[in-house]
Amino acid sequence: MTFAQRKQERRALMKHLLEQDWDVFGTLKFVNGRTIGRATADKLLRSYWNRVDRVFFGHAADRQNIRVPRWCFAHEGSDSENFHIHFLLKSPLIDTKHACCVLNAVWAQHHKQTGPMAKNWIMPVKDRWDAANYVTREYWRMGADTQLLEISWDRGCPEAMLAYQHEQQSQRINKAASPIWMQQAQAAYADYWARYSSEGITALA
Repeated sequence: MTFAQRKQERRALMKHLLEQDWDVFGTLKFVNGRTIGRATADKLLRSYWNRVDRVFFGHAADRQNIRVPRWCFAHEGSDSENFHIHFLLKSPLIDTKHACCVLNAVWAQHHKQTGPMAKNWIMPVKDRWDAANYVTREYWRMGADTQLLEISWDRGCPEAMLAYQHEQQSQRINKAASPIWMQQAQAAYADYWARYSSEGITALA
């Protein structure tokens, strides 16, 4: 495939993404993205997103296919050896900051090989075009393989998530991310925000 063809495909992908409903940009890293291995990384990512869905929606995640709307993309870095992912996501909570902290805390404690909170980056989106441009930036090299369709979810109605913001959801969140973990996530968020405000969305890419 020629560069021109991939450029055209990327432009169409960005157009599609900008038509979707999302308000969070995230980066999930591993303790070592160079040695994690793609099979292990894929397994951890699948189990993470399944857990996220169950934390926010309980049994409805499986029984009714209520999941967090998300668009996930593989990146390998400038030398093609540092595997990590970026994602665009519709916050499952009205309090987007709280949702960002929960997502980070759950990933950080998910497995011994998932990245610590300070290494990840999960924040509300300031500029949708910049965010869509960033998650697709490796399309020129990876092509459609940069899209992680098996862990993405673009079905369902985002408004339906509001029905699950109740005491049971709060209990599931507290069980998945204890107060100590949430305090650390909030501290990481405050640090992100300080850099985010001065450096922009790609500061920790």
